[in-house]
Amino acid sequence: MHTLIKNRDRLVAHGFTAGREKAIDIVTYALQGVNARQAVKNKVHLVDGVLKIEDQSFDLRNFRNIYAIGAGKATFPLAAALEEILGDRIRDGFIAVKDGQLGRLNRIRVMESAHPVPDQRSVAAGRHVLEIAHKAGPDDLVICLMSGGVSSLCCYPLDEISFEDKMTTSRLMVNSGADIDEIMTVRGHLSQIKLGRLAHVIHPATMVNLTVSDAIGDPMKLNTDWTSPDNSKFTDAVRILKKFGLWGKTPEAVQRYLSKPEKHTFSIADHATYSIYNFMVVKTTELADAAVRKAQDMGLETIVLTSCLTGESREAGRFFTAIAREAYEKKRPVKPPCALIATGETVVRIENDDYGKGGRNQEFAAGACLDLKISDPIAVCSIGTDGTDGPTPVAGAITDGSTITRAVSKGLDIHALLHRHDIFTLLTAVGDAIETRNTETNVCDIAVAVVL
Repeated sequence: MHTLIKNRDRLVAHGFTAGREKAIDIVTYALQGVNARQAVKNKVHLVDGVLKIEDQSFDLRNFRNIYAIGAGKATFPLAAALEEILGDRIRDGFIAVKDGQLGRLNRIRVMESAHPVPDQRSVAAGRHVLEIAHKAGPDDLVICLMSGGVSSLCCYPLDEISFEDKMTTSRLMVNSGADIDEIMTVRGHLSQIKLGRLAHVIHPATMVNLTVSDAIGDPMKLNTDWTSPDNSKFTDAVRILKKFGLWGKTPEAVQRYLSKPEKHTFSIADHATYSIYNFMVVKTTELADAAVRKAQDMGLETIVLTSCLTGESREAGRFFTAIAREAYEKKRPVKPPCALIATGETVVRIENDDYGKGGRNQEFAAGACLDLKISDPIAVCSIGTDGTDGPTPVAGAITDGSTITRAVSKGLDIHALLHRHDIFTLLTAVGDAIETRNTETNVCDIAVAVVL
């Protein structure tokens, strides 16, 4: 079970070791419970030429060609499982994955791309997706494999917007503290693929979406953005940019485009006539469910505090610890030995250009230890389930009351590094950053506090 966490031995060799071991094991089990490759194998079956997905059946004899397209941080395991099931029935395919996730498939081409801000590879990926979409005819089946990160890994700007201007806008949004819905709304109005636009290219082919959810509440719209209809307007994108004080920083071409009267070349109602079938093979709720099972098996009283965790990362971490301390000191809302679990996605707002390396899970874990004493029997772990947190090679971190003491012994100031958004420097130096192997998933983040 411990193989997913590469540096487990180091993580549990210092500090509150008993709590650290339990927190790491809970998280590891939860990751295994949302494996995308296994989810496809469990839910997608080929029986006598009929593709069965949940309660739907697709007789493959009715299709001339089968194409597979996709992008995302959990898309490679989706594609690998699909190839295992369909084999050479797949005529052609293409997926874009995050740097470091490159693998070899037989029928589906794989390309590494950029995340969380797109680069020219992202545009090339968008071109490949559009090429296959244009090839699809009325007798074809197009299987879309989507997961978190799709918007950055695969993009294709509108003709009126240069790639550089879209990239600038994307970077502004990613660093703004906006939630994923707001980021996707702004990005979508500058795209030829998003907000359901790819469905208009693929139609009249039949579309099947297999998705791994990384959005709070598991909304199908956010997780199948290429083919799901959207009723947001230019004014919504403008409102979001103004909400975060970005309108004046947004490139002039983007301002001009979003300020124009909106023209629709297609009707949202068209989607109702399209053959689109959506299947969420992994839901975010399964992550917390798996964590609860493991914690309870360990004999810990367990409570899920929320599946909608949000807010500024470091402050959310401090509040999480406040509840853990309440459990330790006041025996509420649950009595120790216990585990507190939360899933969701916090945000890091970067307000200037002088920042270092880190990520929301690292800042959450760092914030969580600010109010802990060495004697507190509390360990807090927070990770991104895709195995990377922000633009760093680590998934997150685990901290306790000894973290700051160990940092001080190395001449590191946690408050200064949090202020510079350079907490990766501290967490790696003290041995609290979590390194994972390929998790083969990407649902929301998970935070676990163990109180003994």
